[in-house]
Amino acid sequence: MAGKAATAARKPKSFRTPEVMSIPTTIKNPERVAYRRTELVEVATKLFLERGFHGTSIRDIVRACSFNVASLYMYVSSKEDILFLVAQDLMNDISLKLSETILDSESPVRSLEIAFASYCRIVNRHRRQVRLLYREVGFLPADMRSNVLATVSGVVTFFERIVERGVATGVFRDVSVRLAALDMMMVAHMLALHTREVMSFTGIDGYIKFQLDSIFAGLLVVDAKTPARRRKK
Repeated sequence: MAGKAATAARKPKSFRTPEVMSIPTTIKNPERVAYRRTELVEVATKLFLERGFHGTSIRDIVRACSFNVASLYMYVSSKEDILFLVAQDLMNDISLKLSETILDSESPVRSLEIAFASYCRIVNRHRRQVRLLYREVGFLPADMRSNVLATVSGVVTFFERIVERGVATGVFRDVSVRLAALDMMMVAHMLALHTREVMSFTGIDGYIKFQLDSIFAGLLVVDAKTPARRRKK
């Protein structure tokens, strides 16, 4: 029993996100860069949420920071750089939280329940930032946009590995693994994109339960005698 408990408590090794591109800076001290950019991201996120990317100017951002325009250009070279840092900060936080999710190595079903619930709660906590990312990421230059989308793809891969294991062990039907994983990510994102409508029907726990029931209805290989949610191999 102790061995099984220890196995179930292992953190997943499957979550990997691509390395993010760097924004050039003239400052050599990495701690100073990190400190200033943290302030910049916090201020810019707030303003982008309130006014939108195009409705926010560099001077608006600087006025809310503790440094001037000349100093800002030592850390970034454009407003697009700032938007990229905002997106990067969000995805780094999501990646960290997902990497801390403890899955059940004995059960793909339980692992998917844990992973989906965890991601829904992460999205719910960051729903305004997720909406911002959907709304503004198209204004990034192509290389930055591709980098952000690659980190989002890491979330899909996280679910894909779980579904893949379920299919391999015969617990899940032989479905398109990538498509199923993409579907799970997008269903979780509804909490951010349609918050008001979703919450008019149910709370976060009810939403997670409803969507998991729907997901398992399409995924599980179920025999006639075994209730779907009890068949956890």
